[in-house]
Amino acid sequence: MREMITTIRSPLIDNYTRIIQSLAKRGRTVYHRYLIDPLASWSSSLPVEPVEKLLEMLDRAKSGKSRKVPLLYKMAIVRSVAPDQLDLSLPGNISLNFLKSMKEEERVSLSDEAREFVNVLKDPFKEYSDSEFIRMNKKFEKEISGAPEIEVESLIRAHEGEEARNLEVDRESQEALNTIRDMRRSAGISDIKRAIIVYLLKFADPSMPNRHLAIKEVVAPLELKNKTLMKEAMDSAAVIIYHEILKAIKDNNLLLAVRHIGKYAVLFRGNPETPNYHEVDSFEKKFIHIIDERNLWDRLR
Repeated sequence: MREMITTIRSPLIDNYTRIIQSLAKRGRTVYHRYLIDPLASWSSSLPVEPVEKLLEMLDRAKSGKSRKVPLLYKMAIVRSVAPDQLDLSLPGNISLNFLKSMKEEERVSLSDEAREFVNVLKDPFKEYSDSEFIRMNKKFEKEISGAPEIEVESLIRAHEGEEARNLEVDRESQEALNTIRDMRRSAGISDIKRAIIVYLLKFADPSMPNRHLAIKEVVAPLELKNKTLMKEAMDSAAVIIYHEILKAIKDNNLLLAVRHIGKYAVLFRGNPETPNYHEVDSFEKKFIHIIDERNLWDRLR
């Protein structure tokens, strides 16, 4: 029996958001196969209203905090993938906005329509993610294997982190932590979670592997009532970093890809339950193999 998603958490939303953005850049055939076609199977009942009218209704419902928001998202998405619709960007944009609303408003993420949406896309998104990993893994191995030694040396430094700016970054880290402390008094949990994710993405650094741990002390009082807060923020950071690795490889930016691999490693090494752990581990092992093969470690010490 197919396992269904019953709870929608921020890491899932971040993953779906990045996948849709990736699909939008892969061309018409891939976009159709993994997004348009699955969404077209969501409902056999086609709304009579044109999609433009549905979007107007959706905007009014969102402004008025109406309970009809999730239903109107469903109607707009189903209408946007109808055979007579020519604007292929519309389903992706509406889907991204639906995911954004899920992240911002709990009542939207708890709706039947939100659960239907994520389950309609679950299998095609997994298939696409698996195929993208295989494709980028091969590309990464090819690029790394063909890189000259001087470039590999610069990649190692990127993977290990940069020490030169540590004092300045430590100051910026403390300022960010103070901001999050202030947010504890009045900000909503979703805003605080977003700030934690931004902190992790910005300040995790292999050259200072313990710097990011300070966030745990700041968040601890909030976890008394929100026990999954830090885990969800960490999982979202893992998802975002993984997709940034894929994007960097696609863009032929090995330096950025390796920098993100190092960032992921310092945050999540030793925790195989982390989203995309095995995929990132595979990238890192390929990189380490090239360094060992060329015996470059000693030259950098």
